[in-house]
Amino acid sequence: MFSRPARSVAAVAATAARRSGHGLMATACARRHLSLHEYQSLSVFQDFGVAVPKIMVAKTAEEAAEKAKLFDGDEVVVKTQVLAGGRGLGYFKENNFQGGVHIVKKDEAGAIAESMLGKTLITKQTGAAGKPCNAVMLAEKFQIKSEKYFAILMDRGSGGPIMIGSKTGGTSIEDIAEKDPSAIVKVPVDIMDGLSTDKAMDMATQMGFSGEQAKSACKSIENLYKVFVDCDCTM
Repeated sequence: MFSRPARSVAAVAATAARRSGHGLMATACARRHLSLHEYQSLSVFQDFGVAVPKIMVAKTAEEAAEKAKLFDGDEVVVKTQVLAGGRGLGYFKENNFQGGVHIVKKDEAGAIAESMLGKTLITKQTGAAGKPCNAVMLAEKFQIKSEKYFAILMDRGSGGPIMIGSKTGGTSIEDIAEKDPSAIVKVPVDIMDGLSTDKAMDMATQMGFSGEQAKSACKSIENLYKVFVDCDCTM
């Protein structure tokens, strides 16, 4: 997710404005690279009205054990926080502990965090060097009926943002795309016109949502696009 620099929303908007005569004045756009951990991203999403689960962050096993008690239900999700995708299928270099995402009984959260914290997670995206795990995120557990994938990124081909989605979610969207390219939905967005409700609804429908779920997904897609533009994201 963070492996290749891309032009920011502001940079592409300035270029599009010059070409279309909209009159935005921009001689140069600063380029900066700020990668957020999952828990930080969820905080931003929440600020923009995107529905997110209850989460807490822990940087020690003891902290994870205590915070796990604050969640409802018998189980909690423990997720390693590293700047890479494919965490669920990764492993930790130092102790060969398998998986960076675990659903466990609440009284087991501390032991699982101990196996992750201070270790190096290796995934398909990290290479052999791996990425250090200095924090874990605890999240409330949901009963998931089906998973879907959605992302927005800057696209060189269309010269602006593009929404990418799939009816099939999971731990590795790259593997899904390789196995069945038709499972991936791609919808470009005009950087100057922005994302319309009709286009957001079309995206939600193509991803397999219907009825009230489609309306909810449409709203989430619109709010995620606001995050993308207002926070000047590259992905």
